Amino acid sequence: MRFAELNNKRILANPLEKNAICPLCKTNVIAKCGEIKIWHWAHKNNCECDSFGEPETEWHLNWKNCFPKECQEIIIENHRADVKINNIVIEFQNSPISPEKIKEREDFYEKLKWVLNGENFAKNLNLFNHKTYYKFKWKWMPKSWLISWKPIYIDLSFLKLKLKKEIEKYENGKKHYCETIETSYEWEDDYGNIRESDFPIHKKHYFEDTELHLKCLNEKYNDLLSNDLFLIKKLSKSGTGWGRLISKEKFIMECEDGYYRD
Repeated sequence: MRFAELNNKRILANPLEKNAICPLCKTNVIAKCGEIKIWHWAHKNNCECDSFGEPETEWHLNWKNCFPKECQEIIIENHRADVKINNIVIEFQNSPISPEKIKEREDFYEKLKWVLNGENFAKNLNLFNHKTYYKFKWKWMPKSWLISWKPIYIDLSFLKLKLKKEIEKYENGKKHYCETIETSYEWEDDYGNIRESDFPIHKKHYFEDTELHLKCLNEKYNDLLSNDLFLIKKLSKSGTGWGRLISKEKFIMECEDGYYRD
C-alpha cells in the first residue's frame, strides 16, 4: 500500500519513519523504499488485513498513482478500495480470482470498475476491428469473469510493447530464414555390425513474404498508439464478444467526471 497512518494523518512511505500503522487494521507497517520499485508500506508480518486484498505489484502502484492521492486506498467499512473517486470504486486485479470473491466485491461496492492486467489475464485476447467497435476472441478465458456484471477493462499496454518488438523483427516486409541441420544415424553393414555415421550438413535458405502480416501488425499497433484499455461490453461463455478501445487518459477523465454505466 502507498499510504500508512501516523498521528491520524495519511503519509507516504518514508525510510526514516518507524511508527506508522496500517489505516485498516492499525498494526505497525514498515517502509519499502528501494531504488527500483515505487516506495510503499508493507505489514511487518507480511499478511494482508483486507480479505479483498492481494500482494501488490508495481503494476498496481503505477495505476493508483494515476489518481489524486486523496482518492487512493480509501477505507470503506472493513475494506480498502484501491481507488475511490466520485463514489466510483476502481479495483486493479493482477492475479486470478474466484467467482465467489468477484461476487462478494461487486455486492459490496455499489459502483465498481475492474481493471485487469492483460499481461496475466489476456495474452490470448484477439481483437477484430468492426467499424465502430471491436469483436474479440478470448482464448483460455478465465471462466470466473462470466459472473461479473460490473464494467471490465483490460489493460493492454503489454500488447503494445509486444507488437512493437514483433514489427522490428521484419525488414522491408520480408524476413530471411537460414536453418542448419547436422545429425547422426545408425546403419547395419554387410556383416551385421551396427555403424554410426553423420548426415552431411544441410542448409535451407528461403524467404517468407510477410507484407500482409506486417500490415496487420502495424494496423493493430496503430490502434493501440492512443489506446491502452479494452472495455468489454459483452462476453459469452465461449470467450467471444465485443467491446471498445479506450485511452488511459479518457478512462481517468470519465472516472473524475463521475461517468459510470453498468
